[in-house]
This record gives sequence, C-alpha cells and structure tokens, in this order.
Amino acid sequence: MFNFLTPKPDAVPRDAAIINQKFPKYLRHTRSLLATMLTGALLLSACQQQADPTTEDNSSQTRKQTAEQKRAAANKPAPQSDSAAARIAQLQPLYVTQMQGLQRRLQAEYKSLEAADAADEDNVSLLTNPVTSTTAGDANADPKFTTQTPTVAADTVTIDNSASADTETNAEINISTEVGERDLEVLKRISLEPREPELLTEEQIIERYQQVLQTLYQPEAEALSAQETDTLLNIVALVPELFEHAEIAKRVSIKSPALARLIIQHQVWQQIEAQQSLDMRRMKQTQQQEFENLMSKFNETIEGYDEQIAKYEQTLKEFSDGGK
Repeated sequence: MFNFLTPKPDAVPRDAAIINQKFPKYLRHTRSLLATMLTGALLLSACQQQADPTTEDNSSQTRKQTAEQKRAAANKPAPQSDSAAARIAQLQPLYVTQMQGLQRRLQAEYKSLEAADAADEDNVSLLTNPVTSTTAGDANADPKFTTQTPTVAADTVTIDNSASADTETNAEINISTEVGERDLEVLKRISLEPREPELLTEEQIIERYQQVLQTLYQPEAEALSAQETDTLLNIVALVPELFEHAEIAKRVSIKSPALARLIIQHQVWQQIEAQQSLDMRRMKQTQQQEFENLMSKFNETIEGYDEQIAKYEQTLKEFSDGGK
C-alpha cells in the first residue's frame, strides 16, 4: 500500500525532455524581442539625427533675423518722448546763462595771460639790450685791457687714459635718455600758448544746444561731430542734471559710450562732493552745538561762583555789623 511513495524511474527524464523541447521556443522569442528593441532604438536615433539640422537651421535663422532687426533699428532715428522734450526746454535758459558766464570767465583769463606774456617779453628785451651795449663798448675799449688767450706748451699736455671710458659712459647715457628725449620732442609739439575763446551769441548757444540734443536721437550709425561733442561736454559741465533723465542718458550712451562714461564719472564726483559738503556741515553743526553746551555749562558755573561770592560777602558784612 506504500507504492505511491517510491519514485518512478522514468519521471525525471520525461520532464527534461519536455524542457528541452520548449527551450528553443523561448530562445527564439527572446531573440525576436531583442531584435525588435534594437530596430526601434536605431529608428529613434535616426529620427533624432534628422531633427538636429532642422533645429540648427531655425536657431541660425532666428539669430540672423535678430541681427537684421538690430541693424534696422540702428539705422532709424529714435522718437523723442514728451518728458524728454520738456526737460530739454526747461534747462535751456539755465544752460544759456551758465554758458555766457563761462565765456566771460574764459575771456578774462585769456586777457590776463596775454598781459602776463607781454610783460615777460618786455623783461626779456630789457635784459638782452644792456648785454649788447656792453659788448659793443668792449670792442672799442683800450687794447691793454683786452683778454689774452693762455697758451699751453706742448710738453705739458698729458693724455688721459680714461677718455675712452668717459666716451663710452656718455654713449650709454645718450642711449638711455633717447626715449626721454623723444618724449620731450612730442611734448614740444603741444602748444601751450593761450587761445582766444570762441564767443557765441545767445542765438548761437541756443542753436547748438538744440542741434546736439536732436542729434542724439539720430541713427546710431551717424557719429557725432567735433563741435557736437564739444557742446555736449559743455552741457555736462554746466547742466549735468539734464542727463538725469533716463531717456536722454540712454541716447548719449548709444551715440557715444565714452562720453556716457565721462558723464557717469562726473555725476559720481558730484555726489561725492555733495556728501562731503553735507558731512562738513554736520560736523560744524555738531562742533557748534558742543561749544554752546560747554559755554552754557561755563556760564552756569560762573553764576554759581557769583552766588557763593555774594553769600560770602553777605556773611562777612553780617559779621562786621555784629562786631560793631
């Protein structure tokens, strides 16, 4: 009755045969699945490679369009806002007044320099004329007072062996100072003579003021002339508050970045000077307040001394009256 517990000898080989029959089918399915996945990956990479040139073409076209738009905007004049026009008109009278005062100061300085140069020329002529007359007098003087050139005997002349060394040293000095001499030659070309300032009428000042501010709104490709640059520098020096307007400051930075940097530096220095002036005023006020406090304490102390002295005098007077 325990026959079911004994294993059958042909059970294991039969199962192995079944597995061996089914394994090739599994292998074939796995190979087909791997082949399908590999084919899909290749197709996907091919699609991506085909899509990359299209993306690059689109980005290059976008860059070209942006560059063309910038060039087109640079070749077009910029519109002027109402606030900028109002700011320009508001500061025009102030600029005219400041410019006229600057011209008067420059003219006075030029005249004073001319007078100083004329005085120097007169002094030079006075110094050179007596020398000429003395020389002429010496030519007609008594021969016995004429100077004789001393003669040196040939046997007393000695040859210095250091002459060649001195020559080499002088040559080295000349070579080392060549750059300095060249710099001096360049400096000599710079004329330091005073130049008479250009005096403009009120109409000319207004015309140049309006012209240069209109030029700021012209296309970026059009450069500023020398006269316009000079006028802008005068405006920066005389009415720098004009460039506190954001639009005007932006136009200056577009037309002349170097001039815009100068304006920024000028405004920074103005802020530093204003802050220093404010600090000085505050320091003076603090010192004045401290001095007043000290003086009030001193006066209070003196008043206390006066009261004590009055009490002492009153006590002494009472003692003297009581003694009598």
